[in-house]
Amino acid sequence: MKKLYTLILVLLGLQIQAQTFVSTTPENKNVILEEFTGIYCQFCPDGHLIAQGLHDTNPNDVFLINIHTGGYANPNGPSDPDFNCLYGAAIATNSGLAGYPAGTINRATFNGISPQGSPGTTALSRGDWVTAAADIMSQPSYVNVGVQASYDMVTGILTVNTETYYTQTTTNINVLHVAVVQNNVPGPQTGALSYNPNAIIAGPWNPTYNHQHMFRHLMDGVNGLEFNVTTAGTFVPNTHTWQMPTNLASGQSTTGFFPDLDPTNLDVVAYIAEGPGEIITGFQANVIPIFPNAYDANVTTSTAENVVCANETDITITFRNYGNQPLTSLDLTYDINGGTPAVYNWVGNLTSGAQETVTINNVTFIPQGSNTVTWLATNPNGQVDQNTTNNSSTSTFRHWNLSGDVIAGIDAGTIDVSILTDNYGSETTWEIVDEAGNVLGSGGPYNNTTQYNETAYVGANTCFEFKLYDSYGDGMCCNQGVGSVLVTDQSNNIIFEGTPNNLQNFTELSSYFETGMGSSNSWECTPFGCADVGIGNGSYATQYDCESDSANINTPCFVVTSINEIINNSKQDSKMYDLLGRELKKLSSKQVYIKNQRLHIND
Repeated sequence: MKKLYTLILVLLGLQIQAQTFVSTTPENKNVILEEFTGIYCQFCPDGHLIAQGLHDTNPNDVFLINIHTGGYANPNGPSDPDFNCLYGAAIATNSGLAGYPAGTINRATFNGISPQGSPGTTALSRGDWVTAAADIMSQPSYVNVGVQASYDMVTGILTVNTETYYTQTTTNINVLHVAVVQNNVPGPQTGALSYNPNAIIAGPWNPTYNHQHMFRHLMDGVNGLEFNVTTAGTFVPNTHTWQMPTNLASGQSTTGFFPDLDPTNLDVVAYIAEGPGEIITGFQANVIPIFPNAYDANVTTSTAENVVCANETDITITFRNYGNQPLTSLDLTYDINGGTPAVYNWVGNLTSGAQETVTINNVTFIPQGSNTVTWLATNPNGQVDQNTTNNSSTSTFRHWNLSGDVIAGIDAGTIDVSILTDNYGSETTWEIVDEAGNVLGSGGPYNNTTQYNETAYVGANTCFEFKLYDSYGDGMCCNQGVGSVLVTDQSNNIIFEGTPNNLQNFTELSSYFETGMGSSNSWECTPFGCADVGIGNGSYATQYDCESDSANINTPCFVVTSINEIINNSKQDSKMYDLLGRELKKLSSKQVYIKNQRLHIND
């Protein structure tokens, strides 16, 4: 722990003159709510809503730090963002939390409020946050904290100035911490639709959620800055700096990806704690971006849509105006796999720090298994860009067929979807879509522990995707019953098979498949008899096949089979039916004979 000595501040008069933005008037405590959350926590959006309501009601007295940590925060795969950071797990462990969401209110304990964990721990269930926060705000504080922050868009340095002023003397150990939090971070979130639908935004996840107050960093490490002089009238100014990285990958590993930090959406929360224990008070400030250059286009991200079998895709680029002049035009040059470059001439009006996303649809390319899109932004407002280190971006996308991830040889026509639900069938849905996003079939939500057999129809010589969803994110196996899924064509070729291994802990599973020429069958048994429903749409090649199928014996389709039974009946005594399956009359063997596949009736 760093110790901060204040020998230079000997005279109180000098201290007061040096003070610029911290209050010197005795005040009540402010609330620091550390919320423990995760993208796969079902009830965490409800916690977000409660915490945000507390802040909105008390904007100058309640400040939020959302810490993504624990199993619910872990990505499910490479397309999931990882919102963990280096210090989050230790803070959560010290709280004694026993479930999610949980939160500490100034890391304090409260009379009449039981913590989630053992007595003396500080993690509270979300239903207790409002009461605990009111208790804290009613208590006087012996210290005030002020904070200001700025970020240099060229050097990449975050600078935070803090001021601490003691209105009363304390003998307790005091430690100053400065937490960096980020707002407007897109990502997945289980439970968003049910508990905080207003936070859902457009994006690649289903749903995409707008995360706020996300804990990113402690500027002085886990130990903070310790004050050795805490007498009334003491004024302590400090400057904290952080050379902000592109993302938080350093020192961490993940099965997902670490999203880029966005300096235009940062806040800092400065707070005083009594050693590793209770937080006394704190304050928050927005980070002010500083734009030294007049003309600086900053490319932040680019993406491209994976394709199944096609040779065209949609590509996007996102850029910001890092210049101090409005950005009104920009040349965006792109290519795929080193092909012939093309230029998109963007025009608009972006103020300093503002962001724009450009999407170019149906860009053709020569497919490879893995494909690379390269972007370069030049000529902001027709001028030379004054910072060329942030003008380019590359992104990759997959061609699933050339990657060997598409099941070939699937019969066109009817696809059978067999689903046995677990104890929460209402969480299960599915769909089959083509590359244009058209839904060819869908099902669910369902009842619990019930077998369903459904169908969808797919055309010939086309690529499709079967998608299986679990809205809760815990899958269809195994703590809440054992479900199963089998998707096949009419030749019993397997498109997707769900087992206890792959049906655990998912929100979405998919399988890509490609159909061939398809069946030439055009006849189908309908409620009105056998009918020609078009080539590839039926189950039978001929009308005779349809009408002679014994599976149709109790339907209006079963007609010609009656004649066959007459041939094989030694008594030559049988019933006759018309095309609607109605019995005509009883005929004797002398009245009926068959010749050249024709039925002859003698009166």
